[in-house]
Amino acid sequence: MKQYLALDLGGTYIKYALMGDDGGFLKQGRAKSPMDSMESLMDTIQEIGREFEGQYQGAAVSMPGRIDTKKGIAYTGGAFRFIKDAPMGQYFEERLHVPVTVVNDGKCAASAEAWSGALSDVDSGAVLVLGTGIGGGIVLNKKVWMGSTFGAGELSCFAADLAKLSEGIPDIGSENAKAMWSSYTSTTGLLRLYAKRKGLPERGHGIDGLEFFRAYDAGEAEAVEAFEEFGRYTAAGIHGIQSVLDLERFAIGGGISARPEVAEKIRQCVDRQFELIPFTPFGKPEIVPCKYGNDANLIGALFFHLQRV
Repeated sequence: MKQYLALDLGGTYIKYALMGDDGGFLKQGRAKSPMDSMESLMDTIQEIGREFEGQYQGAAVSMPGRIDTKKGIAYTGGAFRFIKDAPMGQYFEERLHVPVTVVNDGKCAASAEAWSGALSDVDSGAVLVLGTGIGGGIVLNKKVWMGSTFGAGELSCFAADLAKLSEGIPDIGSENAKAMWSSYTSTTGLLRLYAKRKGLPERGHGIDGLEFFRAYDAGEAEAVEAFEEFGRYTAAGIHGIQSVLDLERFAIGGGISARPEVAEKIRQCVDRQFELIPFTPFGKPEIVPCKYGNDANLIGALFFHLQRV
């Protein structure tokens, strides 16, 4: 069995694993993500590589940003603000001394589910990773669709209000950011809807997912109503995406998807959405939870690497 080093660069931690070519985990760990400079980041990557020196034949990297995987160029780096038009593949190979594949993290999550997860038995589907925004990706003909500028599947920006969108969004904190789907369909969006019903500021309210679900489990009316609203908005967006792509299945991931109510609520609301528009000229997709949780990006990055090899 061949072995590979997989890395998942996040805004807080770099998760890493020594993996077999069957997708199995042999060893795992994490390191604090350096956010100050490229040099600090590469030094950390080199230290991780030394931990498994001689044990891996290639490296698979998942990271945020708009990335040309074929060329290994990161045009942006998400939370890593110092990354811009950077040849990340080259930088990683210089430190790890093996062939390296670099892929957007959302597309890695979609890749994992397409390889051996919730989308493995369909030709087309989408992964929605609900977090601060909406991560994930689109799978067409069993392959992750990258897009002409490597930005396919950036569903946070899917239009939720055309009037507001047409006025522009000067920054993510502006009122017009509600024009985007992520303002409703994400963990952040759910908490915003809840805070609004509680009479709290929609931003800076200090509520987290654990607090919300404690209120939901207690049957608090505002939490139950916000969850229902979240489900309806998610279903409406899925209906819109379906009008363009006509997918077989949507897999729901992200931290809050550990609660079975999340995928189930979305499924119920999708059923309702299609009932409300009886003349819909396209089919209703399945709604299922993702198979992989926090390990999805590592598994998906490895699959991309194996495909390239």
